[in-house]
Amino acid sequence: METKRHFAKSAAIVFLVFVFGFTAITFVSPERTFSDNENRVLATMPEFSWKTLFSGEFMADYETYITDQFFLRDDWIRLKTIAEIVLNKQDINGVYISKDGYLIERHEDSKVDFEMLEKSKDRLVQFVEKHVGRLGADHIKVMLVPTASEILTDKLPPFATGFDQNGMIDEIYSRLPEGTALDVREALKAHADEYIFYKTDHHWTTLGAFYAYQEFCKSMGFDVPSLEDVEQTVVSEDFLGTVHSKLNLDISKDIMSVFTLPNTPTKVQVTVDLAEKFDSMYVDKYLSMKDKYSYYLDGNHGLTEIASNSEGKGVLLIIKDSYSHCFAPMTVGNYEKVYLVDFRYFNMPISQFMMQYRVTDVLVLYNAVTFATDVNSGKFVK
Repeated sequence: METKRHFAKSAAIVFLVFVFGFTAITFVSPERTFSDNENRVLATMPEFSWKTLFSGEFMADYETYITDQFFLRDDWIRLKTIAEIVLNKQDINGVYISKDGYLIERHEDSKVDFEMLEKSKDRLVQFVEKHVGRLGADHIKVMLVPTASEILTDKLPPFATGFDQNGMIDEIYSRLPEGTALDVREALKAHADEYIFYKTDHHWTTLGAFYAYQEFCKSMGFDVPSLEDVEQTVVSEDFLGTVHSKLNLDISKDIMSVFTLPNTPTKVQVTVDLAEKFDSMYVDKYLSMKDKYSYYLDGNHGLTEIASNSEGKGVLLIIKDSYSHCFAPMTVGNYEKVYLVDFRYFNMPISQFMMQYRVTDVLVLYNAVTFATDVNSGKFVK
């Protein structure tokens, strides 16, 4: 009995030394402001005040700070993942360890503010109805794309659950004016055994975007290219995306590609936020970084303009999230100009923008989870 008490006491001491020792090291280590692995800004030491202390705000921010700045944070995430895999756990940190090396995000109802979502639905429908009256139903499309968890269902563990993306899409599409809903789910499902979603990232691949682009062409009356018509160029074979960052374990690596279509313009100019200009839709510097997906169109910006030598073909506005970044370059051959607007960083009234820039066609393109959790939908009706 005495031996057991001695062992328990020793274990407790070791545990306390471990926890407080690493916490002390965290305090004396240089503060990190950004995590390349997680591609996000890290919490910094919160400013103390009696008001924030008594409100609980300081302690909440302090806990986040310690979590973000903890010594060897990335290594501990990796070690935790390995331990849970050894224990045959298939749902780790909101990620399903799935078949064929796929890491598929779990999206739960608890992450969705359903009151806000109802407002987003109403605002989207209101936006489409308003501009159908000006441009016509043939010129406005809404494409809500399910994430991998809704399309690659055969790869998921049998217990997998999550937010009902398909139910939300069905409801929104049922409320939209006739001809404006662009449903790509059947096309993606038909190619679910192909490489249409990244294994380590939350985005679809360029191939997945291409199958959606085919559906876009059908809906707009454009010539529909076949996959045999496309020149595919591999630009990276070691992409580790956002889902990988939640586990920090190199289970598999992804391949990134560029698709050149028969009507791809020979000359383009990309302008981001009315300032920086590029002579390509692809930015090579990102291929040597963790955030490789920003190779497509230089990542997230409030406003991106793609001008080309496809003259006299109208102007497309894509209201979007980052699913559009490998999709939009395929549309450039169909339009004189393509504008991408991201409501997270864009504040000009959208109706004013459409008039000023002579927009002829509109595509609302989001992945379903981004739309369900968006807090910027009020900009649809400004």
